Amino acid sequence: MTEQTSIEESGAEQTVSAAASSSPEHSGTGTGTGTAPRPRRAAKPKADPVLAESVELAREALVEIAAQAQIGMHLGVRAEGDRLLTHRFAADKPGYRGWEWFVTVARAPRAKKVTVCELGILPGQDALIAPEWVPWLERMNDEEKEAHRAEQAESAED
Repeated sequence: MTEQTSIEESGAEQTVSAAASSSPEHSGTGTGTGTAPRPRRAAKPKADPVLAESVELAREALVEIAAQAQIGMHLGVRAEGDRLLTHRFAADKPGYRGWEWFVTVARAPRAKKVTVCELGILPGQDALIAPEWVPWLERMNDEEKEAHRAEQAESAED
C-alpha cells in the first residue's frame, strides 16, 4: 500500500506507511521494539547526461534575453530533480559583477528532446548586491530626528 497514515508516539507525530503500521513491530504483537522507522532522506538527484550535454541549447536560450557578449563561460550544472537540471554561465554584464546566468532544462522520461523551463540572472557568491533596506526613520541621525520632530510639531500647530 502507498497510503500514508499518521500515528502519534510519545507526543511526536511520525508518518509511516499503512503497510508498515500493520507489521508486528507496530501492532503491539510480536517481538518488535515498538519504535517507528527513521524517515528516509530524499536521495540527491543525479545529473541527467542528456541534459548535462545541452550547454549550447542553454546558451542559445540566453541569447533571447541577453547579448551574446554578456554571456560568459559555462560554470557548471546542478541537478534539481529527476530529469531537471540547471546550467550556470558567468554574467559579463556591466553592473553585474559576480552574477550568474541560469537556464533550467528538463526532458520527459525516455525522451531525448530537451526543453528550456526557466532562465534568468541570479547573484553569485561574489556578487555585489544591495544591503538590506533600512526604514528612513531608522537611518536618520540625531540632528535629522530633531528636525523631523520640529517639523511634525509645526504642522500639528497649523
